[in-house]
Amino acid sequence: MWLFHVVVRAKKKDTGTVYALKIMDKKFITKENKTSYVKLERIVLDQLDHPGIVRLFFTFQDTFSLYMALESCEGGELFDQITRLQKGRLSEDETRFYAAEVVDALEYIHSLGLIHRDIKPENLLLTAEGHIKIADFGSVKPMQESRITVPPNAASDDKACTFVGTAAYVPPEVLNSSPATIGNDLWALGCTLYQMLSGTSPFKDASEWLIFQRIIARDIRFPDYFSEEARDIIDRLLDLDSSRRPGAGSDGYAVLKTHPFFKGIDWKNLRGKTPPKLAPEPGVQSSEGDDAQDSSWNPSHIGDGSVGKADGNCGAGSSSEGPVHITRLASIDSFDSKWQQFLDPGESVLMISLVKKLQKLTSKKVQLILTNKPKLIYVDPSKLIVKGNIIWSDNPNDLSVQVTSPSHFKICTPKKVMSLEDAKQRACQWKNAIEGLQNR
Repeated sequence: MWLFHVVVRAKKKDTGTVYALKIMDKKFITKENKTSYVKLERIVLDQLDHPGIVRLFFTFQDTFSLYMALESCEGGELFDQITRLQKGRLSEDETRFYAAEVVDALEYIHSLGLIHRDIKPENLLLTAEGHIKIADFGSVKPMQESRITVPPNAASDDKACTFVGTAAYVPPEVLNSSPATIGNDLWALGCTLYQMLSGTSPFKDASEWLIFQRIIARDIRFPDYFSEEARDIIDRLLDLDSSRRPGAGSDGYAVLKTHPFFKGIDWKNLRGKTPPKLAPEPGVQSSEGDDAQDSSWNPSHIGDGSVGKADGNCGAGSSSEGPVHITRLASIDSFDSKWQQFLDPGESVLMISLVKKLQKLTSKKVQLILTNKPKLIYVDPSKLIVKGNIIWSDNPNDLSVQVTSPSHFKICTPKKVMSLEDAKQRACQWKNAIEGLQNR
């Protein structure tokens, strides 16, 4: 897996306006022929205008990077909010509200002849008020009848059959190399609904290959607490025939919006309703202990939108195999201020995430920070105390990373072995980021 971009919190000096700044590595974009993807994302975002879609304000570049200044969403990812809840899942009423806002935005996207191709809870952001906005159009695909002005051949090139997105949400027709349709997004919507209600994706398994086998076999197991309406809408959205999914047929989104699951939704005044109280007030910490420290502003979105490997051979056999290229992406002033105190002058954060440090019988949440020194720092997120450092610049071969599952990895040194769990299944990203620094 490649480190394609990071997203950081940035403030424009002359106005004081805060943006979500997406920073993309030029060298990687050129080397991997990703230029058309980046251009298309910018062109599409420039033309979208909907309250359920993250806005693009401006773009710029320097010698090393391309930058997109996007609308900041203070509530962070819906994925994070779900994992912070005591039950680890949303109630049916909460799911109904958020799903309706996603449907509303998807209807707009599809009406313009666009396919998002990476709908998942990590790409659904919450505003400070708690409304949903769809983000990350890096995999967007225009259809032949698109109403958006796009570069020539953008709707007919071979990307239409390319596997993009995230393994757990990929539809079966894409695994069979069929062209992209709006049905792809509707399948992902069904998976997202399932995850909202259960806390896990419907096809979760130990490896990417096993996930794909379950998708192709349509191996779905519904928890007992799902209502009949919830089961039915998910069952219909996860139809193996993409043309039969609600929203994809000749009757359009009317079939989806009138489904009994959405009974009581005021579609005309959806954005005027008061959302469920999941998003934290700006500047106010959650009462969930350590979880409150996993700021939505940390640059933990490295490689989001790409598919990780689950077998420990991260990136092996993929078209993108090769050494990870990492550049200094931003000064420490771009990152959440509470982590700056742990960095030396001129030191930059390359990857950061709230993880569990596993021991024999217990586990402890720590903020794991990878810097360009190179150095790994793990911090107690509630007390803001450094619990340990790993510096390997003198003897890089003394450190190794072992991936045991999409969520679990081990950092091994001659003196200790740290077992860690990343709830966002970024074990391969951690391995590739660390090894990329070793190979510099």
